[in-house]
Amino acid sequence: MEKKKVSLKPVEKESLYLKISDSIYSYIKINDLQPGDKLPSERDMAAMLQTSRNSVREALRILEDRGLIYVKTGSGVFVSNPYGEKSTLSVRLTECTLEELQELQTTLDHQAVLNAIARGTREQKDELISIASEMMEMFRENIYSHTLDHSFHSKLYKMGRNSAIHQLINRIRDDRFVRREDADCENDSVWLTTVPDHLNLAKAIENGNSAAALDSINTINNYGFSLKNASSEED
Repeated sequence: MEKKKVSLKPVEKESLYLKISDSIYSYIKINDLQPGDKLPSERDMAAMLQTSRNSVREALRILEDRGLIYVKTGSGVFVSNPYGEKSTLSVRLTECTLEELQELQTTLDHQAVLNAIARGTREQKDELISIASEMMEMFRENIYSHTLDHSFHSKLYKMGRNSAIHQLINRIRDDRFVRREDADCENDSVWLTTVPDHLNLAKAIENGNSAAALDSINTINNYGFSLKNASSEED
């Protein structure tokens, strides 16, 4: 039986383009769309979001710039593949406890951070700081963006040049994201507290300070898993 897709939700006008891009990002993750899957048409998305097609088009440009989607003229909008060529190995994690997933992600994230320090170019490290600084600008306005957060971590993992680590961490992060989106009374503002740590992480990577970088990624991950723990206890 085909899984019923979750629809897009209307958004408020403040920070409209960013909020629309976040809503489309959530749609991709919650519906488990894969690289190459097609998104609804601009007209359909505008109807679901209760906004104009021009606003949807601008939000799609943001997502395309962040590498989340690509547009094929005359064909539509599709989910991008952030890992390059397809791998012949597919891994599915089953019957894992929350503690086991946290331990796995911590191990993978530590290696990803160390790889980014060792393998990332100066330009990539500057781009990581630029994304974190953009997140801080929104933070000062009490706005959190899933799109920017995704861009930050995607840039970090690409710097490490290990697509296996990238894919495994993304599967864990996506699971955590979907569970939080499904939680009652969920509010994106709960993630605001992690934004300064993203900037600290980017600066530590740029400066080659592995101890500070690992401390920052631990803070980010521990907070995220604490939210998931709280959600599980409420259930």
